[in-house]
Amino acid sequence: METPGNAITTEETFTLTELLIARGLRPAPLVLKNARVVNVFTGLVDPPADIAIAGGRIVGMGPLSGAGRYSGQTEVDLGGRWVCPGLIDGHVHLESAMVTPAEFARAVVPRGTTAVVADPHEIANVCGLEGIRFMLRASDALPLAVFLSLPSCVPASPFDDAGAALAAEDLATLLDEPRMVALGEVMDVQAVLGGDPGLAAKLDLARSAGKVIDGHAPGLSGPDLAAYVLSGAGSDHECTTPDEARERLALGMRLMIREGSAARDLEALLLAVTPANSRRCLLVTDDRNAEDLLREGHLDHLIRQAVRAGLDPVTAIQMATLNPAEYFGLDRALVRRGALAPGFAADVVVLDDLATFRVDRVYAGGELVAGPGQSQSPAKAGERAGGGLRG
Repeated sequence: METPGNAITTEETFTLTELLIARGLRPAPLVLKNARVVNVFTGLVDPPADIAIAGGRIVGMGPLSGAGRYSGQTEVDLGGRWVCPGLIDGHVHLESAMVTPAEFARAVVPRGTTAVVADPHEIANVCGLEGIRFMLRASDALPLAVFLSLPSCVPASPFDDAGAALAAEDLATLLDEPRMVALGEVMDVQAVLGGDPGLAAKLDLARSAGKVIDGHAPGLSGPDLAAYVLSGAGSDHECTTPDEARERLALGMRLMIREGSAARDLEALLLAVTPANSRRCLLVTDDRNAEDLLREGHLDHLIRQAVRAGLDPVTAIQMATLNPAEYFGLDRALVRRGALAPGFAADVVVLDDLATFRVDRVYAGGELVAGPGQSQSPAKAGERAGGGLRG
């Protein structure tokens, strides 16, 4: 299997050996037994089952006994614990934590986060393209899969005096990077509404490449919001009121419910979430400093808050797994993410308790990377993905 930096492609590959394992005709390298799977497709918790893992991904899931039971070269009895997909933060600025991507991974992977979509616009505003390339290098070969978005506004506005300026032709040089999945938050709303040629070229670039376009439009409403959506902006993480959230959902945008260090909007925005629209909602952190990551947590903290506020635990997990994966196309990548099912990455979070999201251990690519016997130190450069948070 590929590392987290694999190409975003719909090509599926599998081996005859994996097919035999999936059919129960050959032992799997690893079987997680007696697992209560949080099924983000159905919104239910499945009865206890075995999960067969090979080549870094799930190849089969089945009953604990009888026909179709899986056997493994290594078998781990989870004792009926809950398991869910690795969490995915759909909007985060790694620079805000003021640590390297490896140190960020050390803080969040043991809490269940196995992938992020990071917007490096802060380092790009200082260092331009080289800053983005640094983030690509520094985030490669970690147990945390780091996908990136192309910063759309460097500088953030014409009135800013930053260290760099990136035009559409500059961004085009990074468009083929396999981990580039989006055009980052389009924060110069007035440039969009006024048809600024430079920003229009970036939007055209993203649309022609089939990339997601992230929005950033605090307070925008009515016809101006309609025009903003027309430009291609498909999400917004800047909502602060339920009415703003409902208006964006009604226009087809994804609602990114943010709970960071500075902006904490989760409690208010949950009032806009219903069983009918929850699959259009994502839990994101945006900016979260190192102290809060260590003291409160990452997406695990948001899930706990959401459940305390009355949201169903499986719905909260969907909002931090399958929902962001579908929005960014990660569920269609060569290494599929966002769910626990055959063909998906073996990014598995084992929970002692579902409602409080108390993490027992974490697997990334089928490798134990946090939990019993793991030092939870950052992965070294060049270590294979899923190789663990090892010292």
